[in-house]
Amino acid sequence: MPGKYILAHDVGTEVNKAVLFDTEGKIIGLDSEVYGVNYPRPGWAEQDPEVWWRAIVNTTRRVMRKTGVSPSDVVALSLDAMMITALPVDRQGKALRPAIIWLDARAGEQADWCLGKFDLLKLLEMGMIPPASEKDVIPKIMWIKEKEPEIFNRTYKFIDVKDYIIYKCTGEFCTDRSCALLTGLFSSKTKTWESEVMDVVGLSEGMLSKAVKSTDIVGNLTASAAEELGLSKQTKVICGSGDAPAVAVGSGAIREGQPHLYIGSSGWIALHVTEPKFDIEEGIGSICSADPDKLLLIGQMENAGACLKWFRDELDGGEKDEAEQRNKRAYEILDELASKVDPGAEKLLFMPWMLGERCPVINPSLRGAFINLSFNHSKGHLSRAIMEGVAYNTKWVLDGIERLGFKVECLNAAGGGALSEVWLQIFADVLGKRIRQVYSPQEVGSRGAALIALVGLGFYKDFDSVEKLVPLGREFEPRNEHRAIYQELYQFFKQLYQQLAPIYGQLNV
Repeated sequence: MPGKYILAHDVGTEVNKAVLFDTEGKIIGLDSEVYGVNYPRPGWAEQDPEVWWRAIVNTTRRVMRKTGVSPSDVVALSLDAMMITALPVDRQGKALRPAIIWLDARAGEQADWCLGKFDLLKLLEMGMIPPASEKDVIPKIMWIKEKEPEIFNRTYKFIDVKDYIIYKCTGEFCTDRSCALLTGLFSSKTKTWESEVMDVVGLSEGMLSKAVKSTDIVGNLTASAAEELGLSKQTKVICGSGDAPAVAVGSGAIREGQPHLYIGSSGWIALHVTEPKFDIEEGIGSICSADPDKLLLIGQMENAGACLKWFRDELDGGEKDEAEQRNKRAYEILDELASKVDPGAEKLLFMPWMLGERCPVINPSLRGAFINLSFNHSKGHLSRAIMEGVAYNTKWVLDGIERLGFKVECLNAAGGGALSEVWLQIFADVLGKRIRQVYSPQEVGSRGAALIALVGLGFYKDFDSVEKLVPLGREFEPRNEHRAIYQELYQFFKQLYQQLAPIYGQLNV
């Protein structure tokens, strides 16, 4: 199969997706590999970084075998990955302990210390992300420094997920600005690591990866990496970006002010802007975009599709077996059940805060709940209530974004949850906005990584030029006949937060 191709890897929390694209952004082939998260203690979430690399190697080899593309025709490998991970490594890039990933909430004491130590408003004015949560990188590093001092003292660098893969590919420690900013140690204004914060934490710039643009070529594959991956040593490695900036590009919502809705394990609403905007209380902020000329305004929720996955896996009522018999996905069976229930799920409400929340409220003690559950509620009611609960939480985020001065008329929907037309209609009805389904919505991260590479390699002059490469599918209009029930339940949803938050605070100290 002659031509030139980009191999994009989307390194997620539980799965790596390898997708081969041509230079017009079309999917040629794909493969994926699932891996696990270790939860050694309550609130802890860790991964052995070698599982990421093995998944990269295995999926690369399989997608190359499936497509029959010659290794010499793969001009670049590009990446996007989950962010907010603390991984200490030695000079050879070997992990000194398991990676503390974004889900981890062990560093509560250290986060409280940061809140007392740093002037959060000053950090925002400096173009930085304040370390306000135990899930942020600075508290995680401080935890290692205090609880595992021998590891801290042996650490050559603290790196993120994508940095680790780049090192395995090139032998270079590099990160992009989006991942760098979310460490809390980098300024989006100066585009540099800030010594004022590093000094407080006990770090030097040499203990962090070199921060570059997402479109930068960070090297070619080393001989050993090329051999492992089954690719050519001439294959260039593009830095790529964190998951949210890549999704923003892959969703096609690229121009300033165009929003997208992401429904993956977590969820968010984001749009490109040219000036930073924040709502500290609701956890909405501006991060570095994959486009170096823009920022990405984002409100990210901790839990979205993960709630439905939990429901599918832990309360399985035969949906998996039925799905296998009917050659469908188990989620499609849940869609069918939910579609048979009237909007509002007979006033059954679901709180989607299964592992705390960072937006529209910052509260790690929150947990999930079904409210108003009764004997007349079926599994279909529960399925629909979960979908609606995530949508209510998303509307709360959207309201915050619109209060910052943005008028949203429609959103491009992406992520695995966007495969569900039932869920997208619920989002349209609850948000009161038109929803546009992105084609192959579960591949938007890898598509974004590929488009970043195409810009970086000069196939397209800028990010606005690749918008046309993102195909859109069906559109969902809000239905006026359901507005009243959803507006009523949305108000109850927010009221329940106020009433439940103090109880969660006592239960989950």
